[in-house]
Amino acid sequence: MKRPAVVAGLAVVVVTVVGALGYAAYRLHLFNRSSTERGAVASSNEAESGGSRPRHGAPAWPIFRYDERRTGNNLDATVRPPLRIGWLRDMPNHGYIEAAPVVARGVLVVVAYTRYRGSDILAVNARTGRTLWHRHYRRGEIFASTPAIAGVEVYVTSKDGHLRVFDLRSGRLRWQKVLPGDPTESTPIVSRGLVYFGRANGYMYAFDVRRRRLVWRFGPTGGNLASGVALTATTAYFASYGGGVYAVNRFTGRLRWKTVVRGARDNLVPFYSTPALARGRVLLGGNDGSVYALDARTGAQKWRFDAQGYVYASPAILGGRLYIGDFGGGFHALSIKTGQQIWRREMGPVLGSASVIRGIVYVSSLRPPRTVGLDADTGRVVWRLRDGQFAPVIADDGQAWLAGRNRFYGLRPAPRRPRRSQRHRRGPWSVVWR
Repeated sequence: MKRPAVVAGLAVVVVTVVGALGYAAYRLHLFNRSSTERGAVASSNEAESGGSRPRHGAPAWPIFRYDERRTGNNLDATVRPPLRIGWLRDMPNHGYIEAAPVVARGVLVVVAYTRYRGSDILAVNARTGRTLWHRHYRRGEIFASTPAIAGVEVYVTSKDGHLRVFDLRSGRLRWQKVLPGDPTESTPIVSRGLVYFGRANGYMYAFDVRRRRLVWRFGPTGGNLASGVALTATTAYFASYGGGVYAVNRFTGRLRWKTVVRGARDNLVPFYSTPALARGRVLLGGNDGSVYALDARTGAQKWRFDAQGYVYASPAILGGRLYIGDFGGGFHALSIKTGQQIWRREMGPVLGSASVIRGIVYVSSLRPPRTVGLDADTGRVVWRLRDGQFAPVIADDGQAWLAGRNRFYGLRPAPRRPRRSQRHRRGPWSVVWR
């Protein structure tokens, strides 16, 4: 009777040791567990060259992460710290601002929700904060994704299964699509006459915005598609809670490649992060606590960086570096080429995506609720505000805006203070607190 027990015990020990060795090898980056299925692969890596910059009438930050490659970096913005509050607005019903605002043609659009008092869309004059229009919906918790401005229209996806399109100036509902059964948290993007967004049913959709009809649907992907789409000339990139990162033809929905990413214990890695495209790479965070880089043409995994907690955020791009935070409280500057960490700063839990403006990286932390501006080269704090949980600063020309927990701000350059003594200086710019 003892011999079977001994054999069983040895088997458990062997399995435990092998598992531990496998996990250690994975953490040491001795192997990766990604696999790629390829379809009609593009003839060249379209993410190698620089993307176009949106000009929708200054000031403009018209979509989540600013541009179609989702870089979070507006090269046309000129504003730098020190910054002061020019105006502030509270959201109606004290709504919770989870999504980043957008701005174009002088109109700033913000969405928010409450659990019991409904959900709101508010459009204000970007320079003064004066209300232009407001739409209230009785159902709570439906607006959790950033809208998109295209021309004179605002596109809003929601958890009640609607795609709504409003007139930017008046707020009049121009048209909508009711997609019953499944909500969406995927931020829309409009390009070349198509609007792209994913849904919780695991499908990605492309609708013709003029004819208002479905052009293609891709899926199922095996999990919620909360990710937004990043675009190059002919390819759309997105990721799924089902563990896959996808590249498809942006006009037909035909698969270019699919990379399935598995964690240390052979588990599928869920992705909430919207990919960013830079230097020929697809860059995104995983809910396993890692940051991934894939070849934009082939889908092959190039590197993996282990952060301190799960990574909901999308990377911000500046030159050959990316900037991204994790829920464990770390904020990291990484090499896009190698994944090597350049610097790290402890922030508190980070869920939102950073932005880069004129060499300053802005990021918000969940606890404590605050937003800081960091020198992109060193990670040194050069500006801070005691508000903000998800969405940091967006900017264009000489203006900037910030979404806090329940209010949002118009920011303006502040007069520089006299220099402090070297002993008491905190950085090259004065620190502005509210």
